[in-house]
Amino acid sequence: MPINLEEQIKLLLELQGLDTRIFRIEDLLESIPENIAAMDERFKEKTAGLKSLEDGVKAILLKRKAKEGDLESKEQSVKKFHSQQNQVKTNKEYTALEEEIGRAKADGSVLEEEILKIFDQIDVENKKIGAEKDFLKAEELKMAAEKKRLEGEADAAKIELKNLKSRRGDVAAKVYKTLLPKYERLVAGKDGLAICAVAGNACQGCFRVLTSQVINEIRMRQELIFCEHCARIIYIEE
Repeated sequence: MPINLEEQIKLLLELQGLDTRIFRIEDLLESIPENIAAMDERFKEKTAGLKSLEDGVKAILLKRKAKEGDLESKEQSVKKFHSQQNQVKTNKEYTALEEEIGRAKADGSVLEEEILKIFDQIDVENKKIGAEKDFLKAEELKMAAEKKRLEGEADAAKIELKNLKSRRGDVAAKVYKTLLPKYERLVAGKDGLAICAVAGNACQGCFRVLTSQVINEIRMRQELIFCEHCARIIYIEE
């Protein structure tokens, strides 16, 4: 049975339009999980800042604990020196202990000031942590909303893809059996553009000028003609 070339070209163009949409949706469905994974990774990086602040506060608390231990040691020294003063027998020994008490108290005063500064530092850092937690909570809510949007988009895309593939099956069934494999090989190897028009005697797939003989063969409409440069199916729009 002879091929109705005009009808076959229309079917191939319709098929190509469906394939273009199918490829686009498949790319979209592939990109959505990647986008969600990237979103999770970015959020993970943001939480690293919070952990750094919290680790910093832990280090400051350890420093404060060490200072408090030193202060307690100085206070115990003062008590010990006072006790020793009650037992000494000479003014020289008493005076020496008095000097030790003075040094211990002075060191204790310095430690108290340092501890107070540490308390102030902890308050500042805790405020930073609170602000960071508020920021992350807002980011998490935004991320959850974006994930929900992407998942909804994916669900809608899956439905559309199913319908498109069903329509594609119907159209493909009407394409002449010897033409369909050629078309499908071209679609796979030519970035989804298997059939294209000729304009100004140039193939609109590769934009190279065709010979007069090729143009005449297209106009004769006796068989499918392939571009001599890019191998795509070519036709002239009437």
